[in-house]
Amino acid sequence: MHPLLFHWKFLSLHTYGLFAALAVLAGHGFTVAWARRRGMDAAAVSDSLPALVVGGLLGGRALYALVHWSEFAGAPLDVLKIWQGGLMWHGGVIGGVSAAAFHFRRRGMPVRAWADLFSPGLALGQALGRVGCFFAGCCYGRACDFPWAVRFTDPASLAPLGLPLHPSQLYDAGWNVLLFLGLWRLARRPFWSPGPGRLAALYLALSALGRWAVELTRGDDRGRLWGSVTVTQGLSLAAAAIVGAWLLKRRTS
Repeated sequence: MHPLLFHWKFLSLHTYGLFAALAVLAGHGFTVAWARRRGMDAAAVSDSLPALVVGGLLGGRALYALVHWSEFAGAPLDVLKIWQGGLMWHGGVIGGVSAAAFHFRRRGMPVRAWADLFSPGLALGQALGRVGCFFAGCCYGRACDFPWAVRFTDPASLAPLGLPLHPSQLYDAGWNVLLFLGLWRLARRPFWSPGPGRLAALYLALSALGRWAVELTRGDDRGRLWGSVTVTQGLSLAAAAIVGAWLLKRRTS
């Protein structure tokens, strides 16, 4: 694909960084508009954005570096080069949610209600972020002979060159587009009143299950828990189980 869109002297525009910025802008713009429609404080969305973004980036990069520490052992400062790819969804969720929850709690605002508001926009941003992964070649898929297999040819790509691979990044992007549309549809139905926090929990559970499924097609090293089960798959199943149990408990309470 095209990991580097533009380079002139000391100026470079990486595709991954561009789509990461678009992900933030799209998710933020949608959530602001949705807050206004719901009669919530749209300015609070913008106020929480720095905490959500910084927490998500730090958490996602920290977990990636922890799982793939051998990549950075010889050059630890490379951990800072997030434009080259290398963020783990679970770490991003933990970091972003923790930072945003702290932000809202400090201001005496209902954390669960705001988490519900943010959920569709987070899925939308996640979809765009995965498109950036596709262009950068990170998070690439296993070799396959399907008609829709992709071949990376740019030497700057992080994926193996010339091999037909699963477009795992696009699988993940497509799942998150569907998740965004589904969450938005549920949130717009006035007769669907699941209670505070349940829409956010649904987002976390379905996103985790989607990540588990996409992992079956991945070809890059994500660390192993046991056998062929990756760290990401283990975390995804654990997250889905915990959130699913919470949803069931709330349903009966």
